[in-house]
This record gives sequence, C-alpha cells and structure tokens, in this order.
Amino acid sequence: PKPMADFTLLIRERVLLEGTERGTDYNLTIKNIENIDNRIVTIPSGSETTIFKYDDNPGAGTFTSGSFKYGRISNFSTTVPLNLKVSSSTELLNFSLAAGGTFMLSTSEITGSLINTFTYGDIASVSVEPSGSSAKVEYFIATT
Repeated sequence: PKPMADFTLLIRERVLLEGTERGTDYNLTIKNIENIDNRIVTIPSGSETTIFKYDDNPGAGTFTSGSFKYGRISNFSTTVPLNLKVSSSTELLNFSLAAGGTFMLSTSEITGSLINTFTYGDIASVSVEPSGSSAKVEYFIATT
C-alpha cells in the first residue's frame, strides 16, 4: 500500500487597524494525501511557461485530474505581476497575479461558461507569463 498522510492547511490573516487587532485563522485538513510536488521556478521575461498539467497519463510535471486535492501558485517577485493561465480542453481563464500574490485551487475543475450555465471540465494545464522582467514562481500541489 502507498503511504498516506494528512495535509494541513493554515491561512492566518492579521491586521492592526486603529489600535484593534483583527483577523482569523482558517484550518483545513485533507486526508489520504499520497503525493506532493513543490518547486520554485524562474520564468524568463517574454515567455509563457507551463508549470504543471493534469492528465490521465503520468509524466513530468503531470498530475491525474481526479487525484488533485490542493494547489497553490505564488508570485515571489516584488515588482512583476504574472498572467496566470488556467486552461481546459475548451476554456482558457486568465488571472492577474500581483507581485507577491498567491492563487489557490481546491479542485481540478473549471468553467468559463456564461452566467448560470456551468459545465465543469478538468483543467489541462496551468501556465504563467511574467509582465515585464523575469519572475520567480512557486507551486505546491497535493494529490491522492
């Protein structure tokens, strides 16, 4: 049997506003995690780079769609925003990921359909493209 572990996610938000500390802690435990992948990649200026894919066939940087449980992409650049591209076989969604920003996924399904007409499909790939000079990107993925 494959080794399994519990994955614990903690998001801590804190702000001191007008002398009063406010914030919250969000905790989530995902059971039966079998694999994680964590990389820091420098994306060259003027290039679009696929950082990971989902597919039913194994391969480098490729994860099985149904096994995906958590993913995070963080922009380590302090000045350069990224265009984060999430694509399926029929959709392409673009997100602006600010310098220092983070984007999280809790499922491998997306849709770009019109309002109230959702047909979800599996993500095929996630790519990043720096807006300006090169940028350093980290991703962390947990799968069963």
